[in-house]
Amino acid sequence: MSSLSRHETPVVRPAAWRVRQSWSSLLPKGVASCPPLGTTDGRTSWVASVMTTVVDGRAVAVTGGGDNTVRVWDLSTGERVGAPWAGHTNAVRALAMSVLDGRPVVVSGGDDDTVRVWDLASGSPVGGPFHLQADNVEALAIAERHGRRVVVTGCYDTTVRVWDLETRQEVMAPFRGHTGPVYAVATAVLDGRWVAVTGGDRTVRVWDLDTGDPVGKPFTGHSGHVSAVAVAELTAGHLVVVSGGYQTTTRVSDLATGLPVGDLPGSADLEAVTTTVVDGRLVAITCNSNEPTIQVWDLKTADLVGELFPQHPRTVHAVATAVVDGRQVVVSSCDGGSIRVSDLVVGEPAGKPVRHDAAITAVTTTSVAGRPVAVTAGDDETLRVWDLDTGDQVCRPLPDTTGAVTAVAATQMDGRAVAITGGKDGNVLLWDLALGKAAGSPLTTHLRPITAIAADDTGDPPRAIIAGDDKTIRVWNLRTGEETGNPRKSDHRWVHGLATTRLDDQPVALLGRWGGGFRVRDLTTNRDTGFQTTGSNGKPVRLVAATIADGRPIAITTNDDWRDPPLKVWDVATAQQIGQLSAGTVSALAAITVDGHPIAIAASHTTVSAWSLATFDKISPDLEFPGLVNAVAATPQGHIVVCFDRDIAVLTATRSS
Repeated sequence: MSSLSRHETPVVRPAAWRVRQSWSSLLPKGVASCPPLGTTDGRTSWVASVMTTVVDGRAVAVTGGGDNTVRVWDLSTGERVGAPWAGHTNAVRALAMSVLDGRPVVVSGGDDDTVRVWDLASGSPVGGPFHLQADNVEALAIAERHGRRVVVTGCYDTTVRVWDLETRQEVMAPFRGHTGPVYAVATAVLDGRWVAVTGGDRTVRVWDLDTGDPVGKPFTGHSGHVSAVAVAELTAGHLVVVSGGYQTTTRVSDLATGLPVGDLPGSADLEAVTTTVVDGRLVAITCNSNEPTIQVWDLKTADLVGELFPQHPRTVHAVATAVVDGRQVVVSSCDGGSIRVSDLVVGEPAGKPVRHDAAITAVTTTSVAGRPVAVTAGDDETLRVWDLDTGDQVCRPLPDTTGAVTAVAATQMDGRAVAITGGKDGNVLLWDLALGKAAGSPLTTHLRPITAIAADDTGDPPRAIIAGDDKTIRVWNLRTGEETGNPRKSDHRWVHGLATTRLDDQPVALLGRWGGGFRVRDLTTNRDTGFQTTGSNGKPVRLVAATIADGRPIAITTNDDWRDPPLKVWDVATAQQIGQLSAGTVSALAAITVDGHPIAIAASHTTVSAWSLATFDKISPDLEFPGLVNAVAATPQGHIVVCFDRDIAVLTATRSS
């Protein structure tokens, strides 16, 4: 039993926590999205197709993928409904809904050259499969022909085939015209007749489902093969086709004439598209192979009005929409096997995102006028202050004269929020965050870049401890601007990680040791206490974080040795390791106590995870970000701040029970 358990630190159960995205500078103003609901990461292989429907009053998602099965998921709970539907002998690539003999059915097709029909309520097969003898089924849709339901299939052998849903018989000769695989199929009623809209090669084609004849000429203008199509009613009676694919712009075309209506700017390499209406606005929802986000477009204006951030581990491959508990959502899947649900909220047309002009390198949190804020700094030589609840910037960007900022900390001084920044030139500046301006002259000049800053507001006076690449460590009285004690050489070369906490009711700093673990420095004197962890593996600690749990300080450290556990958890009072957290190479680290529960936040490349420091279990799924995560921070209110490339994202960690 760990020493934390012996001191009865409350147990944090992973299932009791949920991490939701609140906002990001990457997203247009007023747009929000969320990570997975429940445990929808339940596929055993990649997910190629997704659709939504309602079963017994519950919104569900139906998915097909590389494990040859069809699965149903409850979108309110995230749990799988029933057992997987087995029958296909290869990957399931396409799904559609229909009604047969008065009961709802799911139609599926895939790489085994068959189309199968399933009872939605029970998951049982309805009749035998359609054997296409046409190579893989890439896409399918439902239509009517002569008053009977038909299945329209797009096949890898370049054909489009039409089958009677009830008799399983092909009802007309294959449609031929595409010169490559038919990757996309949609159906619609045009001038009172059912038509099929198909995409493949570099064209979109429209077919009369009564006669099998082409309707008009192929839609041209795509520079790459078309892999996704959707049909929408732009205005009353005016149908348009949204189409796109590999290395080509996403186009909006008039269904009747094939003439272009417009393009969705910047939306290339389309993987999937669907359309819906949000607050009376017709929108297209797209996902692209070169973007980690899902874009929402106003189809009448071609403006980007939303950007969802589902945090899939790979590129989004399929999208659908649903209404869950009265909220409009987007259900998305990827070839990494995850299925996620994001709130569908649209804003005004997106202008230039509010972001840093270069990579963010450091972040900290504090409060201004009683509101929690994040303070970010980076290579654009600015300091920015963000309201963590709204995403608004509290003041204008503050120009930092220390050059590119390498470290930042924040604290409270006489009721005012202040930030301390250090840069590549070795200078350290103090900022008044409420007034939005520098507070006094630079504190000191190191001979080399600043590597780490930590602040302490538990004692009087408030202090900051600063480490530089010149191997010196300085402690400053923030009220007077005077240095505490003499500059001290670090124990082993440089210090890249430090944190502040309290030990025996005294303010101390924890410095990462060259040989692993930490050593303790007295903040009142800037003297080494001699108290440290033991052992050495020859690798320096790069990052240190600390928090208080049940009155006892806890520290987390990480070093560069791949043979060692990436994250070690320590009881500071005993300098003994009490646990470890499994992670990859850690690029950013933070610790905080939320509602009495100590948690750690760690980033590895583009992935961020949260752990309980009482049970050492993950309390969130791995969250994927579009760029390299350089810095993370957290607040006692549960805000998790993630800085990736030039952007900031804020998530909220809460207990769900």
